[in-house]
Amino acid sequence: MSLEEEIEKFLKDRGAIKVGFANKETLAGPPNADITYIIPEAKSAISYALLFDKDIVRDYLSKKDFPNHEGNRFDLNYRSVKISKELSNWLSEKGYESKRIISNNNYKKEIKGWKVNMPPRLSHRYVAVASGVGSFGWSGNVGMKDIGTTILLGTVVTTAELEPTKPIPPEESFCTKCKLCTQVCSASMFSKEEEVKFTLGGIEYSHAARNGYVRCQYVCGGFTGLHPSGKFSTWSPGRFEIPETNAEIYKMMGKALRRYPTWPKRTDCDGGYINESAPGINIRLTCGFCQNICWGNPKETAENYRLLTNSGCIIQNIDGSIVVFPPEEAEQYFKSLPKEHKSKYCIMKD
Repeated sequence: MSLEEEIEKFLKDRGAIKVGFANKETLAGPPNADITYIIPEAKSAISYALLFDKDIVRDYLSKKDFPNHEGNRFDLNYRSVKISKELSNWLSEKGYESKRIISNNNYKKEIKGWKVNMPPRLSHRYVAVASGVGSFGWSGNVGMKDIGTTILLGTVVTTAELEPTKPIPPEESFCTKCKLCTQVCSASMFSKEEEVKFTLGGIEYSHAARNGYVRCQYVCGGFTGLHPSGKFSTWSPGRFEIPETNAEIYKMMGKALRRYPTWPKRTDCDGGYINESAPGINIRLTCGFCQNICWGNPKETAENYRLLTNSGCIIQNIDGSIVVFPPEEAEQYFKSLPKEHKSKYCIMKD
């Protein structure tokens, strides 16, 4: 059995649904794809994917259950960190210097403005695409046919010289460019028409242009959640406006950040985490719809879109309890709450 076959078995025995390999040549191009940043003598990177529980994802999209999805996400992140550490140690025992890449919250802090742009030490997405574990969707998330983007990527860098696996050909991509990912993003993080193109390992790739990471930080980070249409929300009870320009969003996010710690403790579950880019703030990821909605199958993705857009809007009561109402009822219920409580979730207008 080759080393590549041993690694694949090692990872699949621990739940990986697909495994791939890349090297310096197949990752040549973007700075965030440079494996020598992790290990100067690195020769290869190993990518693998773990699968989210789709029943839990669908309950999350339809506003039936938040805690199980948050728990599934944290558990999968923890599993990825653990698996990558085990693989790194196993390779080290074989004489190859190896390092795991933490699944998230792991940035190049020496870069000016890292707290805003959050540049990864190594992009899991680039390694996954270069190694054929997945391909880019319109949103820039990585996915697979009949699975979509409901996956968590893991990466290990090593000095072992591994035979690279081939990227997925464009005609075999899971993405049909339905662009429903742009429809469910309250913050308009992704352009509906404009693409960015770049070369990775001599191959040109593209996905939607991003309109500014602050948009994702603002909404996915849980500070606000009501879709501009008013027809549905994320799992955040925040009702702060989402301005058109990034400069205005920065200002509004600053106001939301000052009120966010005053929200009552949620009674539906304990959770959250501290992100290095926002120390001291307990972040609750309440969106991720661009990833969760896409199942790599047009019919299933369309059903997810239907469930989400008809799921209603979140309101938080004074006691911290979370309630869900259809949009018009949610607005009326929110208006009926005491002004002091309402002012924690939006900028009150005279």
